[in-house]
Amino acid sequence: MKFKSTNEIETIQLRDAQIKEMKLVGVGEVEEAASPKGLRARWMELYVEGAVVKDNNSQNEYYTDKYADQMEIRFKNPVIEAVLLEGHKYYDANDNLVEEVPDQKLAEDEYEKIFGKFKENYIFYGGKPEADKKCYQMIVDVDEDSYIVSFYYDKVIAGWNHFLNKANMG
Repeated sequence: MKFKSTNEIETIQLRDAQIKEMKLVGVGEVEEAASPKGLRARWMELYVEGAVVKDNNSQNEYYTDKYADQMEIRFKNPVIEAVLLEGHKYYDANDNLVEEVPDQKLAEDEYEKIFGKFKENYIFYGGKPEADKKCYQMIVDVDEDSYIVSFYYDKVIAGWNHFLNKANMG
């Protein structure tokens, strides 16, 4: 990769980026830490198209938000806190609640199967819910369902080869 950004995930916008692949490498090979609790792996690898490198990223010499070509994002020592199937509420035409389905926490042994469903689908949200911690949360839309993936990590490395067009973020 020609460009490499380390621990600058907040300067990369993944909203509307298409997932080409998402996988865990070395599941269970990382020692338990005192906290947080969840499924551990050596790496979580995310390959996307359509990510935006913001103007404040150290690798962006254009000082304007730019699309990157295919991007590889690797989270070191991820601890997946939860993968949720997002719930929903149905209302009738008179705005009366008809049905409410709560979020459903998925079992750890389902994570990789769910990540396989992410291929060719889009990230609806990607961001750091707690600015001072190395944690990340993303929401991925798959057909009629949405999945929320929340995890902690030690380090994140994003790499790409080329900048593309200017991103209109307005």
